[in-house]
Amino acid sequence: MDGYRLSRGPPGYGRGMYVETVVQVNDRDTYQASIRLRSAVVANRPPVDAFVRFSPAGWLTMKPLTGGRVTVVSAAEVFDVTNLERVQAQDGD
Repeated sequence: MDGYRLSRGPPGYGRGMYVETVVQVNDRDTYQASIRLRSAVVANRPPVDAFVRFSPAGWLTMKPLTGGRVTVVSAAEVFDVTNLERVQAQDGD
């Protein structure tokens, strides 16, 4: 399945959400992904390619692939995550 539209409530009411793939992530592993923040969408900026950890709970810790500072952002600030790939697993996985 390439993707499908998921919406809440009766058809035709409110906004829906487009789901392309569902991926289970954990807070111990490091991932590489393209992250687009809500502020970047408003400013018409492209996504950031970064190493990402989904911790602490409710937050993302990001380090851009091009170098730069580690940033911790609220999950609520994330507009979308694409090209997600696990690059480092915690020992024991």
